Amino acid sequence: MQEDIAFLYGQPDSAKISRYEKGQREPTKEILLLYHHLFNSSIETFFEPESRLIKESLINRIKYLTHELKKEEQITLKNTSKIKFLEQVIIRLTN
Repeated sequence: MQEDIAFLYGQPDSAKISRYEKGQREPTKEILLLYHHLFNSSIETFFEPESRLIKESLINRIKYLTHELKKEEQITLKNTSKIKFLEQVIIRLTN
């Protein structure tokens, strides 16, 4: 199968594909998109450990920012919109 993927990617042999799949080489945008289209897989699946850490950090930072924006002296129409957006992001990230 790696030979076929290499052909579809326009590579003369499967060495690069093998290194991508073993995690020995960072995938390019092109290879990520090729796998995405070929296997109907989410690009995020290629970066699961990193994605999980980034998501956890993002959720914690959003919670902190939301808390700060909810302080009485920070309540404005603009901040209310920000809070609503950030709360929706947390819902999406935690589902």
